Amino acid sequence: MREPRIVYPAMSRRLGETGTVIIDVYYDAQGMPKRAEISKSSGYDRLDQAARTAALGSQVTPFRLGGNAQTVYRLRAPFNFVLN
Repeated sequence: MREPRIVYPAMSRRLGETGTVIIDVYYDAQGMPKRAEISKSSGYDRLDQAARTAALGSQVTPFRLGGNAQTVYRLRAPFNFVLN
């Protein structure tokens, strides 16, 4: 398993852009991402694309049903961009 590495875009940080992006990530039987789609936008393209990039860099433990790995499955993941 490899957690997504979220990089807050520098321009978004400077402009005070915050929000939550919901990404639908489709994984293969090995737990590797094959596709990532924005399900809910933060309202800022830079944050949306940063979340999508992070999702595509992740890896999960393959989901098994009855001992068999599923060929493709979807996980919905929230990415929160908050300035501290």
